[in-house]
Amino acid sequence: MSAKAIREYHGKKLLSRWLSSYSDSKSYDVEDRAILITPSSVIADLPAENPWLLTTKLVVKPDQLIKRRGKAGLLGINKTWPEVVAWIQERIGKEQKVELVSGILDNFIVEPFVPHAQSDEYYICLQVNQYFLLIFNSIIILIIDCCFLTLTLT
Repeated sequence: MSAKAIREYHGKKLLSRWLSSYSDSKSYDVEDRAILITPSSVIADLPAENPWLLTTKLVVKPDQLIKRRGKAGLLGINKTWPEVVAWIQERIGKEQKVELVSGILDNFIVEPFVPHAQSDEYYICLQVNQYFLLIFNSIIILIIDCCFLTLTLT
C-alpha cells in the first residue's frame, strides 16, 4: 500500500475543519490560526492578512516532514513576529542536516505558542486503506470501519 505524507499545516487544517463534524455532535475547538510560509510567500504582507501574528507569542518550525525537529534545534518557541521573521530568514533556502538526511529548508509553519508540559504534547497519524481509517496518536489507536465512514460522508 502506498502512503502520502502531508505537511503538519495541512493536517491541522483538516482536523480543524472536520473533527467536530464527525464526532457524534461533540464540539471540539481546534486552533486554526496557523500560516504556511513558502519561498513564494511575501512575509511583509502576512501580518495584514493575519493580525494575530503581531499580538501573539508564536512558534515557528520547518514544515517539511522532518522528525525530531526539536532535537535538531529547528523549533523557534515563544517568539514575537519580528523574531519569527529573523528565525526564518536565518534558515530559509539553506541546507540543513538532521541525523543522516540533508536538505534545503523552504517551508515553515507559524502558529500561536501555547505553554504546556512536554507530557501534554501528542502526535497523531491518520492512515486510510480500503477498509479502515486508522487514527494513531501517542495514547490510543482508533479503527473506524470505512464502510460506515463512506455512508456518513455521502
